[in-house]
Amino acid sequence: MTRQLARLLAAVVIITLATGCGVGLGDLPLPDRGSGTGDSYTVTAEFANALNLPLEAKVKLDGADIGSVTSMSVRDYTARVELKIRRDVALPIGTRAELRSATPLGDVFVAMHPPELDGPTTPTMRDGATIPATDTSAASTVEEVLAASALLVNGGVLRDLTTIVNGLGHAVGDRGDELANLIAQSTRLISKLSARSGEIRTALDQTNRLVATMTARQATITDALAASGPALDVISANTDEILDLVTQIGQISSTLQRFPSIATGRTQQLAANLNRISYELNAAATAPGVEIENMNRLLPPVLKITNSTAAHVDADLQDLALGALRDPRHPPDPGSRLPAIIDANNFAGTLEYTLERLRKRLDGPR
Repeated sequence: MTRQLARLLAAVVIITLATGCGVGLGDLPLPDRGSGTGDSYTVTAEFANALNLPLEAKVKLDGADIGSVTSMSVRDYTARVELKIRRDVALPIGTRAELRSATPLGDVFVAMHPPELDGPTTPTMRDGATIPATDTSAASTVEEVLAASALLVNGGVLRDLTTIVNGLGHAVGDRGDELANLIAQSTRLISKLSARSGEIRTALDQTNRLVATMTARQATITDALAASGPALDVISANTDEILDLVTQIGQISSTLQRFPSIATGRTQQLAANLNRISYELNAAATAPGVEIENMNRLLPPVLKITNSTAAHVDADLQDLALGALRDPRHPPDPGSRLPAIIDANNFAGTLEYTLERLRKRLDGPR
């Protein structure tokens, strides 16, 4: 009887709880995602946007949990988030707070980043400290991530990239090896330029100094150009005379080339002529078919003509005409004239000039 009564009471209790109380999943308490119930201090962080940050979110430092979010409020369009930090964790003044998430759709947590110049003498935050909005940043929301992904896929970026790649393929065609060779040559050129960057920098520095020097002396250069203007005008006005003088000098040089010892100061041409004469005489003397009788026949008239320091010839002049004198059978040459005093002066001047040139070649300038 007692056992049946106990069963009846248990059934009544179960029915009452199931029908009268209406307990659901929403009434069940969530586990604490914070740092536990240890000793802690409070820090307030101001964020421009904290819509995705849940209560009891974790606060991490270098990947380790150091606290949790206890409450959130809004003041002056700024989200004020209270963070409960473990007492054994010292946060230096200047620490940044950032809202981050491990995955695009994961829970958001608060990541703490100490300043780079952190040291043992840096003061730390105390209970009630505030991290201003200038030292905080918010993570991208799910909507922003999805909008950026949609823009990347549907906004034509991939399509345009595909069009560019296909266009490059059509432009290259069957000349891919030439394009690869061009890229290889460009790479070698860049490598050489990089290896000689010091020389290029030195050349640019020298050019810069040259330009600076010319700029500093621009007034002097301008004055020099202005001073040379009249000289250039004179040269321009006498261009024809200068060309005639050059032509005459060329003719004189061509004439002087006939006299090696005077014109060039070298005797190679004269020596070459003497060597040639000696070679021909030697060839004639050693030729097998040469007869000395032919030479002997020529010797009597040669000896008769040149038997002293002068040559003499016994000749009968049947007709002798002087160019400037009129003759009954021969008219005078219109270009001929009788010798005059000026001819003697010209001959003396020419002889003096030739001897002077010869003296300069032998003795050198005084």
